[in-house]
Amino acid sequence: MKTILSSILICITAITFGQSNQVVNMYNSIKSKEYDKGKTAADLAYVNESTKSSAKMWMYRGKIYQGIYESKIETDNKLDTEAQEKAVESYITCLKLDKDNIYKDEVKILLVQSCVALNQKAKYYTGINEYYKAIKCYDILEQALPYDFDQGLKRNNIMKEDLVFSRFKVYSKAGNKEKTIEFGDQVIELQYKDPTVYTDMARISLLAKDTAKALSYIEKGKLLFKDNNELINQEINIYLAQKKTDQLKNKLIEAIAVTPTNEVLHTILANIYEKTNDLENAEKEYLKALEIKPDYEVANYNLGVVYFNSGNEWNKKMNDLPMSETKKAKEYEIKANEYFKKAVVNLEKSYEITPDKATKQRLRQLNLKLGEMEKAEKYK
Repeated sequence: MKTILSSILICITAITFGQSNQVVNMYNSIKSKEYDKGKTAADLAYVNESTKSSAKMWMYRGKIYQGIYESKIETDNKLDTEAQEKAVESYITCLKLDKDNIYKDEVKILLVQSCVALNQKAKYYTGINEYYKAIKCYDILEQALPYDFDQGLKRNNIMKEDLVFSRFKVYSKAGNKEKTIEFGDQVIELQYKDPTVYTDMARISLLAKDTAKALSYIEKGKLLFKDNNELINQEINIYLAQKKTDQLKNKLIEAIAVTPTNEVLHTILANIYEKTNDLENAEKEYLKALEIKPDYEVANYNLGVVYFNSGNEWNKKMNDLPMSETKKAKEYEIKANEYFKKAVVNLEKSYEITPDKATKQRLRQLNLKLGEMEKAEKYK
């Protein structure tokens, strides 16, 4: 009997030592950067009862997987396509098990590094339409948030609200309506500073033919982003579809009577006039907005577009004339150029504030029409 017991004890000791030896192998592999051997040891230690509760093992496992994705050697990178995910999960588990904070100071830095890499990987997955792989990354990152001891994750914009917003956008791209609504409502509750949440949620509601819900999202969005053009346009388009433009105009005229120096209200009213093809009143309201705030980018841009479109209308009339109508053609050309010149003034002001690609292209197009070659080159 003693012989049998001794044999069993020897076997148990050998197995335990063998698994502990895997931790030593992991350590040596990290030092020598032999990540293939390190991965083999890490995967054996990971499933073994005697080592899977060891904080040290999880730290080494994290370092091996971090080494795999950080390596400049392609064969190392190919050892595991989920190296970033496994590194973050390993460091989180290490910190959970490290009750005496033996490894905390070292691991908290490594955790931030791996989380930054994982966040970048989630964006990469989103870019190649691997949406659910991206979601998995964001889920893991959220698990790391309680261990952001020195605000390293926060400094890298890895916070709860950012992760909720990211998942909202990914689910939206994936076409998962249920999850998009779930995370969209969470983002709104967190008052995340991005107007696309409200415009996207309004759009989803409109697709579901819930106009009241769409308007509710728009109203919430306007409380945070009062001059957001897309929110304004969505609201106007809803009222237009409902043939309630007079109702909306009256609301705005009443509001302007109370606060006549509110450039946003004048701009919204101008936008309604523009959409109902009342360009004369649209111009008047945009000009009123710019009297109040000359550098108001939205009003400058929209008025520039009104002038641009009016110029194109005169151009079209000119092109539709018979060849014999040379005198009238000249009149129409002069009229078109008058509007194009006005458009340049307002679009340049808009571009100074927000130098976006669309405005730049339009300014180039206008200057070419007007024969201003030198100025056109500026917007090339």
